[in-house]
Amino acid sequence: MAAAAEKAKETHRSFDVSFKLRVVEMAEKSNKSKAARIYNVDVRRVREWCQQKSELLEKNKCGQSTSKRLGGGGRKALYPDMEEVLLDWIVDVRSKHLRVSRQMIVDRAKGLSRDSAPEFKASRGWLGRFMKRKGLSLRRKTTVCQTVPADCIPKLISFILHIRKLQQLHQFRPGDIFAMDETACWLEMPGDTTVATTGARSVPLKTAEADGKKLKPFIVFKGKGTRLIKELQTIPGVVVVFSQNGWMNDDLTCDYMKKIVGSLSFNKRLMIWDAYKCHTSETTKRELDRLHLHTAVIPGGCTKYIQAADVVWNSIFKSQLRKSYDTWLSEPTVHEFTKSGNMKPPSRSLLCSWVKDAWDAVPPDTVTKSFLSCAITQSTCGKDDNEIHCFKPGQPCEAGRAALAHEMSLLNIQQDIDDDNDPFADDLDSDEDDLNEACIEDDENDPDFDSNSDSD
Repeated sequence: MAAAAEKAKETHRSFDVSFKLRVVEMAEKSNKSKAARIYNVDVRRVREWCQQKSELLEKNKCGQSTSKRLGGGGRKALYPDMEEVLLDWIVDVRSKHLRVSRQMIVDRAKGLSRDSAPEFKASRGWLGRFMKRKGLSLRRKTTVCQTVPADCIPKLISFILHIRKLQQLHQFRPGDIFAMDETACWLEMPGDTTVATTGARSVPLKTAEADGKKLKPFIVFKGKGTRLIKELQTIPGVVVVFSQNGWMNDDLTCDYMKKIVGSLSFNKRLMIWDAYKCHTSETTKRELDRLHLHTAVIPGGCTKYIQAADVVWNSIFKSQLRKSYDTWLSEPTVHEFTKSGNMKPPSRSLLCSWVKDAWDAVPPDTVTKSFLSCAITQSTCGKDDNEIHCFKPGQPCEAGRAALAHEMSLLNIQQDIDDDNDPFADDLDSDEDDLNEACIEDDENDPDFDSNSDSD
């Protein structure tokens, strides 16, 4: 009984490769029993390690001296056949220079196991173990961390004060304050280089009001669209137009304001957008005057700090857009191919539905909060300034909170009340000439996997 109790108290121990090789070396110099006594291990383990000497040496040579398990050790996968088919699919897709995301792997795995293993969940834990078993790694885009430009905080403060001056003068209602942003969506996968991305594109314009209402996406496709325009214009919930190069221009900006914002209103209105060249052109300014739309142009280089779309909307919008694309890409039965065997991109009508679904996925209350986080609908007295996202502790522009408080203490916002000229109306943001890619870049958020781990 005492021996049994003592045995029950024993704990399992694990040993790394370097330790095992030291024991083997001692066993070869003297004998296995002596090596077991010196290193306080079971003699059976010494015999086992001596038999594994070549494998241990190879692993140590590969820089895995701290590893505690040889290849093939550990628990085996419960669905090896499915995993082999899945791996073949991943290799095939990558050989065509197409992107494979974790969400695509999960969707494909669920499809492969639907009949043979309906209990399989394809959880986050399984995915991590599968990638480790098969030697797969995740590569994602990175951005170089840049120091905030010296003029950024003064620009942000000037922008915020301009909005407050407009609010004091015109008393805009939340439903009459608009924020707009363009997002480029590529219809084809990018190549191996990162110098430029070619292929068909669309540019959906997302517009929302400060009260949370989301207006129809305004989608710009490249080309003349003579054959497709009637078909695409019948798609509910979106407005589709074409341009020669696929980008917004002065004429389309005027068309956008008429069709989305609306030309008739008895209320004073405010449009907040970035310093893209067609937003600040003379043609656009004349149309803004005709529609009685005031503007607050976000200064160049500041959109990622103070634009509602960049700060809040786009993460949800792009994530949903990628999810739709990945689902489509992982389902080979819906693909079409050219005569040379290349896969065709998704149709324009399909992309329109993806854009609408992605925009619908952004909750209205999130939109409302985004205007508050970007200092658009805050009290003009500054009592809500702690809600400004880019000025919060830990954010790149956190010093702006104190600087804004100082400016507010010096400024009598009632003075110069008749001067509502936009200080950045002639600004031009070169960053906006290269719009953010959305649906096919590998910068995805973690997919919404089942948190329950599969037993494999």
